[in-house]
Amino acid sequence: MNCTVPFDEVRPDDLNRVGGKGLSLGLLAASGLPIPVGYCITSETYRRSVGVAGETPPLCDQDRAQIIAAYERLGRSVVAVRSSATVEDGAQASFAGQQESILGVEGEAALIVAVERCWASLNSPRAVAYRREQNVDETAVAMAVVVQRLVNAVVAGVLFTRDPLDATGATMLVEAAWGLGEAVVSGRVHPDRFHVDRQTGALLDQNVTTKREQVTASGWEPVEESRQLQPCLTADQLRELVELGLRIEAFFGEPRDVEWAWDGRQFWILQARPITTAGAFEREQVRREEIATLRDKAATNCTVWSRYNLSEILPTPTPMTWSIVKHFMSGRGGYGQMYRDLGYDPDPLLDDEGFIDLICGQPYVNLSREPKLYFRDFPFAHDFATLKANPERAMYPAPTADRSQATLRTWLRLPLTGWRMLRAQTAAMRLRTACAAKLRGELFPEMTRKVAADRLLDSQRMSNSEFLERLNSWCQYTLVDFARQSLRPAVFAAATIQELETIGVAREALDEARPQPEVDLAEACRQLASGQLDRDEFVRRFGHRGPREMELAEPRWSERPESILDKNRPSPPTALPKGESGVRSTAPTGSDPTLQLACELLAVREEAKHYFMLGYSMIRRYLVALDERHQLAGGIFFLTSDELPRLIAGERFDDTIRERRRRRQIALSLDVPPVLFSDDLDAIGRPIVPSDATELKGTPISAGVFEGIAVVLGEPVLPADCPDEFVLVCPSTDPAWVPLFLRAKALVMESGGVLSHGAIVAREFGLPAVAGLPGVQRQLATGQRIRVDGNVGVVYVLGERRSE
Repeated sequence: MNCTVPFDEVRPDDLNRVGGKGLSLGLLAASGLPIPVGYCITSETYRRSVGVAGETPPLCDQDRAQIIAAYERLGRSVVAVRSSATVEDGAQASFAGQQESILGVEGEAALIVAVERCWASLNSPRAVAYRREQNVDETAVAMAVVVQRLVNAVVAGVLFTRDPLDATGATMLVEAAWGLGEAVVSGRVHPDRFHVDRQTGALLDQNVTTKREQVTASGWEPVEESRQLQPCLTADQLRELVELGLRIEAFFGEPRDVEWAWDGRQFWILQARPITTAGAFEREQVRREEIATLRDKAATNCTVWSRYNLSEILPTPTPMTWSIVKHFMSGRGGYGQMYRDLGYDPDPLLDDEGFIDLICGQPYVNLSREPKLYFRDFPFAHDFATLKANPERAMYPAPTADRSQATLRTWLRLPLTGWRMLRAQTAAMRLRTACAAKLRGELFPEMTRKVAADRLLDSQRMSNSEFLERLNSWCQYTLVDFARQSLRPAVFAAATIQELETIGVAREALDEARPQPEVDLAEACRQLASGQLDRDEFVRRFGHRGPREMELAEPRWSERPESILDKNRPSPPTALPKGESGVRSTAPTGSDPTLQLACELLAVREEAKHYFMLGYSMIRRYLVALDERHQLAGGIFFLTSDELPRLIAGERFDDTIRERRRRRQIALSLDVPPVLFSDDLDAIGRPIVPSDATELKGTPISAGVFEGIAVVLGEPVLPADCPDEFVLVCPSTDPAWVPLFLRAKALVMESGGVLSHGAIVAREFGLPAVAGLPGVQRQLATGQRIRVDGNVGVVYVLGERRSE
């Protein structure tokens, strides 16, 4: 079989044969668009030539001869040799810059070396890290290679047929620099930027930069001074580019990210990949959808939504996690059932809807519905005007009686409601003293036994329906039956602490409370860090816990024990409030009985969380098993629990999963204040400007906002003491930086454009990013706190800025 395929012989179903880039170029060439002549070396050739260990032995004589023969048919000219992985340039992931492209290749020996470099790049650390982040199935990965005549470009760059920064969707965006396109896509040169009308091709505005360097077939060279400030493209050339862009968009039926080159006579299309990340147009659509949803949820007398402490517990739940946790926190879930068990009378409105709403992918407490959790016929409410005047009071508010909301039913049922209140208070006083003994003596051992028994089951022999049955059983047991008991200590502890404060006992007296040693996570973390506890024992006791553990999509420590070894100091999954870290089961001998009870309740509260998470980990276990069985590559977490019966019945959800991933990323990029008012829903997406902050204005290249510690680097190597969450500040981002993207939460670059590889990958990973800040590495220092607003292209320096 011939190991090469000329572009004009590529067919629409050849993806696995010629890879994403090869398929796109072949189809574009067949459509009559100006594509430099070339051919593909098939993925089968890669599979034959690369050993099991990823090593590349010498090509067999037959394959070598065919590759060279195809090269001779190109006239033995200077060529570009470019990777074309079978999973590359798809609708979900661009793989921008993750594999090798070698320009200026000339001669048979250099060609073979370049091909082997492309093959080897498939398993480079950055490519593997990228695929892992994108949940790519490794069994589907192979490498084809594109060989095409190199365009001797005078100017080259990238065209987005829909400007990612234009909320109207009416413009195209062009970035260009002198020489070959590597100068633009690498981010090393800050390119000229042109906004062009999609319909007319008219130039709307331009930003011409100083371009001191260019890439040629010989490498990086200086640009003569007379051209450094000259625009790379004329209005006529831009109009011609728009026409090509519209033809490409019409051919594929969707917007495209197009790499192009101008050789002094005509434009050539070098690549046209799908735009895998959302632009401002889609962000505005999602923003309007979110606002419309909240208008429907708002009460007639205005509503306040507050983040409370949900940002620590469950900051950005996936659809599956939210569907399960929403039920848990509803009137029918463990949370609502606990209140009923204690004598409260929640409004049936909360049975399905609950009191938490998801806003732009983040949970917010609805302060109109939250007071209905207690007594349905009593007019508890939060005063909208008071909270509007003092939004910070909405972070931890307490509802009060509001006579204006009383109805005839309120007054008629007031004696019954009062009796219920008294009964609930009496029940709490009675039950709180026996709470710890019941949990420790009955429920905690029962949870341990159930989990141990389930782990002995042979899941390989289970049918899909049995999997679903086990999953539902664990949801019911953990989130309702167990939770309605295990949540009580938190309620009892809060009430007991209030009693202590009324008699003048300071909260600091509770600092010595600790859970039982076997489940004391905070103490175990300290022992692990000091070497008193080994990793295996830590995993045995706490392997079902982990970072962001209420998110079901997040692996537990038992699944990735190496993450514990790497850090050697895992923090407790969620920060405990002051006075609750680490806890002893009783207060000092001879202390006040109420103080002893408070300490015991705080201790058992932490123990209850340990066992709750044990059951919660079983829910994840069955979700992961279903995901693997249906080959969803993590996609199950973008379904909802009520869709699982259809999944096991054979329905495909690929489009649903893809759309929800995309929409969630867009929603999370929108700035939402911690307290939101129904009379100002346009605050969604409005930039939050910190007071007393220095502004550094650059180019927005990836939407979203993040505030954290800056880590300023000149090379892609993290320091040993790098914080868990940080803002990466660097000169530019060639693909070698991609593994750092997996740990960074935002990105600031000195140079680089909206269409550079670094910008594309930042958008795919959902990292807020700003570029075009010359000298930013001298202006910022590692350890400073900064806020990156990738929506408007501003970096706010919250600490003292380093002088230049």
